[in-house]
Amino acid sequence: MPLNRQHLADIYRPLSAKQVSLGLPILTAGSSGGGQISLTQAIDLSLPIRGMRFVFKGRVVVGTAAFTSVNPEGLLNLLSSIIIQGTNARQQGNLTLWNIDLATAWVIQRLMGPAGGSFFMVTPPGGGALTEVPIPTTPFPAGAVGSNPYFQGSTGTYDFIIGIDFPFHPHQSNSYGREPLTVPQYLVRNEEWKDSLQLLITGATQAGNSTGALGVAAATTTVTYTAFGSGSGSPTVDVYSLPVLMGLNLKDQILPGILSRVSTTINTPVQSAGTNVALVNMQKQPTPRVFFKMGTGTVSPSFATLIDAVANGPQATGPSTLGVLLGGNRNVRNKVDIFAHKFQFPDIYLREPVQGYNIMDFMEQGNPDAAYPGQDIGDGATFQLVSDVLGTTSNGFALSVQEQILHQPSGALMDF
Repeated sequence: MPLNRQHLADIYRPLSAKQVSLGLPILTAGSSGGGQISLTQAIDLSLPIRGMRFVFKGRVVVGTAAFTSVNPEGLLNLLSSIIIQGTNARQQGNLTLWNIDLATAWVIQRLMGPAGGSFFMVTPPGGGALTEVPIPTTPFPAGAVGSNPYFQGSTGTYDFIIGIDFPFHPHQSNSYGREPLTVPQYLVRNEEWKDSLQLLITGATQAGNSTGALGVAAATTTVTYTAFGSGSGSPTVDVYSLPVLMGLNLKDQILPGILSRVSTTINTPVQSAGTNVALVNMQKQPTPRVFFKMGTGTVSPSFATLIDAVANGPQATGPSTLGVLLGGNRNVRNKVDIFAHKFQFPDIYLREPVQGYNIMDFMEQGNPDAAYPGQDIGDGATFQLVSDVLGTTSNGFALSVQEQILHQPSGALMDF
């Protein structure tokens, strides 16, 4: 049917966040952390949803002695895994929409624009009002005890609130509303997912006198987790869905696609010097973007340092170049200095580069139809993220996140 002005108005009408479950306890009360949240058959799909929203809040008390060193992403490291998955009728099997740690997901949102789909506020350890942490850039900030606003590591009380959206469509620059035709292409609906969506959230561990998600605690340091603004209880996660209302005449004009984001840990390839090193074999699927994060650490996925490799300097470690190679001789994205790729952020997304993060981008113009057609790669050919790697430490590791379109959207709306 031909689209008129009213149809265009009805294509994408986002509603306010809808409560799924509030006050879910995470991080074992006391001084160890950890714990897990599992939600099944709890997400209402009577209206299609464009994503999920999580609000993570609690209190961390550091006692007796300050941390020896703190990890740059600080309190973001306290959720080590967030998985959103379910059974999709079109794919006839279980699919993972997201599998990632909070810190990486939060920064990726910020890479798409200064506001992104996230926020983070924390109180100073000596007391005071909630204060929004600065937007990450380079340095991230540096992880010095007493100076890192993401977690200072000094003795005192830290109340925090961290919010993040997990979109089901490709990331948009600055806000979901900028590309209204893209969002409906990747809605999660009852017709395909029924009541199968499942959330699984895992808390990280950080005890006193140990190395953990927050950094390195001193021998006498104590770490205690309680509820936000309280000396008792546990930190909690509030879960919301993000429903979308479409006009009745449009509901059946689109069959949504499926986008998957799964984080992959890279250890050995970044720990030895080499040329044309295959960092990871990627899945042969349409690929809008590949995010890459590198640094050092011993408690994955938390990074003790975030690194932008420089051949002659204090950061002479990790990959110095980055590219995407098809087979053995075809460059999908030229293997060049990592800073040449990092310029994508100020060039395309009007965003300052963030320490340790990089991107291989195939949809700079915001259209996921421009995704690299990985599905057309022939059998026997490889689809790899490659690099020239400098001499590194045994603690060097990296993460890659490949956006994969597992099913292309279709329907009359896609012909517009």
